[in-house]
Amino acid sequence: MSKLQGVLPWTRSCFVCGEANPHGLHLRSRIEGDRVVLDYTTRESDLGYRHIVHGGLAITLLDEIMTWAAIVNARRACVAAEVTARLKKPIGVGQVLRAEAWVTKSSSRVILVESELKSPEGDLFLLASGKYMPMPEAQVHLTAKDFIVSPDALHPDDIMTGG
Repeated sequence: MSKLQGVLPWTRSCFVCGEANPHGLHLRSRIEGDRVVLDYTTRESDLGYRHIVHGGLAITLLDEIMTWAAIVNARRACVAAEVTARLKKPIGVGQVLRAEAWVTKSSSRVILVESELKSPEGDLFLLASGKYMPMPEAQVHLTAKDFIVSPDALHPDDIMTGG
């Protein structure tokens, strides 16, 4: 993926990582080797049906780390153009999850990313793939203003050197 390793920066507003989002998950992604990873334990408030975690929440976790995998690869802010997911097994409340994403192909216009959501024991719950594009130049400055600079994370400028 890159020589970068460690906790990725977070934002103020993002549903997954935003520290100021009162309805958000407040999670932190990190780079481990050639993958972006995130850990999460499901909550009662994550339910779709009364005994199964909402599939959209599971897909959101994978979209978050696939976006980061694309960002680290492209060295600039990226957005999803397409996400495809296959739910393999229902997820219950209190389930510890590990999400992993990695880039499979990259060009200046599109970055292809794969991901999986599994238990620590290796049970596979969800597979997803996505096509990510560098953010339009006119929107990059808006994104940059939302990032939090913290000594506990990589600096956004060290990751997104390409604009």
